[in-house]
Amino acid sequence: MLEFDHVQRVSRLIYEVEERREQRTQEVRVEVWSDRDRTYRQVLVQDYNFSPQGATFEHEDVQLDLAAISHMRLTIVPNKGGSGIATLTSLRLFA
Repeated sequence: MLEFDHVQRVSRLIYEVEERREQRTQEVRVEVWSDRDRTYRQVLVQDYNFSPQGATFEHEDVQLDLAAISHMRLTIVPNKGGSGIATLTSLRLFA
């Protein structure tokens, strides 16, 4: 979870996830907290299918229009069909 010192506007989110060893489906969720709404609101849900013989890397560049948020929660479910470890290789936020 990210907690900002002051409310922020976020217009863009870039992140990269990687899996080189196992075949699995991974889910990424992003939720934001607005002090005005006093609740988390889901803004993104993405599923990725990884396979060592195929897709091992995912780069996402997401345009957002999030005004006055104070917290951002990024949740990665490494393997929707079981257990696993997720690798987040990059996370960038833009105002």
